[in-house]
Amino acid sequence: MYDEKHRFHVLSIDPTQANRLEQKGLREELLCDSCEQHLSKWEDYAKKLLKGGIGLTVKSEGNLLHISEIDYKKFKLFQLSILWRASISKLPFFKNISLGSHEENVRSMLFSDNPGETNDYGSIMFGLKANGAVLADIMTPPIKTKLDGHSTYRFIFGGFAWVYLVSSHKKPPLMAKTFLQTSGDAYVLVKDAHEIEDIQNFGRELMRLWRI
Repeated sequence: MYDEKHRFHVLSIDPTQANRLEQKGLREELLCDSCEQHLSKWEDYAKKLLKGGIGLTVKSEGNLLHISEIDYKKFKLFQLSILWRASISKLPFFKNISLGSHEENVRSMLFSDNPGETNDYGSIMFGLKANGAVLADIMTPPIKTKLDGHSTYRFIFGGFAWVYLVSSHKKPPLMAKTFLQTSGDAYVLVKDAHEIEDIQNFGRELMRLWRI
């Protein structure tokens, strides 16, 4: 997590490993300069979008936010870039992320500027709050989970939980509606961070809202 001086604190729940301070967060020489520049254009867009630097239309329906006017191509490729880099990383922080045969598919999509369709490695987004405040400064090691029989990878950063479905199986229509849509629409369920561990019920609650 980051403190008020924007220092990156690495907190351990392992009593044999002490907490430590990193000035620049997690670092790894992962890609060449050309590849980094290729991916950074989507990072710039996502940063502006998530921090309010891009005009969007947001409608609130209780805990469900309907966001429109997102640039589907830029934001979807940003989402994919996070997933792919975590998979190829050698850092212990990302040890639970391994896309297997899907890794090359995602790499090809990124470097051909192809965001794919809504169902292609879609991500469900959950806004996280604690005591009424957005949890913008916490990042946890991503984990592999299951959601209705599909393999998922859950990341927490930027005040959101991002749950990627990495599966060759057909997604149920209701589940597909929870991903970023090619129209630029997205739905975010805002919940208390203490509930995020129960990702099965978390995801199903979002899908239940579609039935109302």
